[in-house]
Amino acid sequence: MKRESFIRKLTVFFCCMLVIAFISACGGQPPKQEIDASKAALQAAISGGAEQFAPDALKAAQDLMAKLDSQIEKKDYKAAKLTAIQVKEAADKAKAAIEAGKAKAKETSNALVNEINQGVEKAKGLIAEAEAAKIPADLLQPIKDQLVAAETGIGELSGMISEGKFNEIQGKATAIKDQLGQLEQGIADAKAKAEELIKAPAAKLPEKKK
Repeated sequence: MKRESFIRKLTVFFCCMLVIAFISACGGQPPKQEIDASKAALQAAISGGAEQFAPDALKAAQDLMAKLDSQIEKKDYKAAKLTAIQVKEAADKAKAAIEAGKAKAKETSNALVNEINQGVEKAKGLIAEAEAAKIPADLLQPIKDQLVAAETGIGELSGMISEGKFNEIQGKATAIKDQLGQLEQGIADAKAKAEELIKAPAAKLPEKKK
């Protein structure tokens, strides 16, 4: 009887050990608290503008999140807990980098506006020279209209900077710079046209009959 009792106890003991081993192998339950915290941190970084202003730091967090998803799918919850903590740390780092990214984008945008302002001043000087050279007004008026449009564009750029729309500035700035390039070419063409008019031979009068 004692022997049978001992065997039963031993059997129960081994069964418990197997259950414990199985649970340990599976990693227990998913680390819900850490997973939720990692997802919230990542979403906060994205909502804060990390995609635009801290893309490298955000990618590092997203790569870790992909690793976490894989570990959860494999039920490797022990490793998943550690990875979830790493995701949160990386996401917090990306969020912290947003302000520095904004400052750099603003600096770059202001430099573009300054460059365009210099182009506008140069264009004004060229127009003044053309007027002093007696270039016909009808040739210069379209060029002056382009200059007004460029100045309006600069005002729009300044508004974008104030509103933090840095991702839209590059395209707008490029368009204005192209416009200024066309303006300079237009002045050169107007000068050439004026010179042709000056050099054009006067119409010959009909010869008088003898």
